[in-house]
Amino acid sequence: MIIRHARPGDEAGIAIVHVHSWQKTYAGLLDMAYLQQLSVPQRQQAWQEQLKRMNEQYQLLVLENEAGVITGFISGGSSRELSVSNINGQREGEIYALYLVSSAQGQGWGGQLLSRMLQWLQQQQYDHVIVWALRDNPAVRFYQHYGAVPYKEQTIKIGGKLYRETALRWRDIQKQSYIVKEW
Repeated sequence: MIIRHARPGDEAGIAIVHVHSWQKTYAGLLDMAYLQQLSVPQRQQAWQEQLKRMNEQYQLLVLENEAGVITGFISGGSSRELSVSNINGQREGEIYALYLVSSAQGQGWGGQLLSRMLQWLQQQQYDHVIVWALRDNPAVRFYQHYGAVPYKEQTIKIGGKLYRETALRWRDIQKQSYIVKEW
């Protein structure tokens, strides 16, 4: 397996991971009818547009197996909450998404993707980093294992239904030693 920067042409692989991960990870957490209607072609188009807008403020990494198949991805950049993206001169980054197919889970690859994204956010001079996860998602424990602490909650609407979402936060990432320093 290798971790590399995403590039045009990766959108189909990213979309497959995205849709299949949502359908498996969120089964029992989100409405099943909503999960079943998720579409790889729609996600592929959205990721194609996202790849066109790539810039130095946004990072998208993919996990690729030996056969060249994308088995996971992580994306991140500046916090989407403009009100908190620069408080008291401190910049807040955000991990937007982290997904792996089932066969790539439990092998440390999620931690490797996360560490590389935190390293990049550190290099971009962010002081804090947040990630949002559904409150009952097992990923909350994953992020806590890597040093994030619950920060706040909000109610969000997905597929017409309301759910609780938790923000987890890494504080003072410039001072953290658990972030991988080299690729």
